[in-house]
Amino acid sequence: MNPVDIAGPVISAAEPSLIPGSLTQAADAAAAFGRYPQYRAGMHWLEEFVTQPHPDLGRTGAVCPRLAPAIRANTVWLVAVGVHGPTPAHAADAGRLLLELFEDIAAGPHRATTTLLGFFPGLEGEHAADFIDGGHRMLRPEAVERGLMLGEFHAGSTVGGVHNRAFPVMRCPEPMFAIRVMTPHDLLFTDQPGTPPADRLTFLLAYQRHVGPRLSPAAREDLQARLGAARQALPSGESS
Repeated sequence: MNPVDIAGPVISAAEPSLIPGSLTQAADAAAAFGRYPQYRAGMHWLEEFVTQPHPDLGRTGAVCPRLAPAIRANTVWLVAVGVHGPTPAHAADAGRLLLELFEDIAAGPHRATTTLLGFFPGLEGEHAADFIDGGHRMLRPEAVERGLMLGEFHAGSTVGGVHNRAFPVMRCPEPMFAIRVMTPHDLLFTDQPGTPPADRLTFLLAYQRHVGPRLSPAAREDLQARLGAARQALPSGESS
């Protein structure tokens, strides 16, 4: 399958837009390397880092064990997004387009393995950190409410791994958002130390809605304990 045109309404120059013809599956991404060198860098990063083990990871297995099976199943997609500003608000607007696109391409039997990688060819490198990290902070609650996980990646990322906080697992040569469905494993990411109690509770409640029915009895009991702790940690006068 070659890069395909993205159907949809014409979007004004003041808004982000999915670049026509840029949507492609990972297996066909090489055909777009000339137009989007970000795809070349991203695919190399996936092959050489994300799908490989690393001595600093703090556990065995690949940095992301989901990606290699998804690439083999050809359910990893790449798309380029045109943005018209470098701020977190611009990033959040672009991310919302990606969330909608994900719902379109993930409709059907392969939703569980589908991953969408959104690149930003026009974004200057000096703006990448604020754009990606700030946009992620704004958009993550919306993604989680929809049962989706939003990953934030750029060359200067300092976000550490769950098992080794000093290992920058989100460091990628190109600024990028990644979107996939929430899984039971994502409790590790939705319930993080240092997360404000209200945000922690919001994430846990979304996790309960979207993933709870698939959990084992023991895992459900653990989730209830985490929810109770999150509620108790809320400042006086707040509740959910």
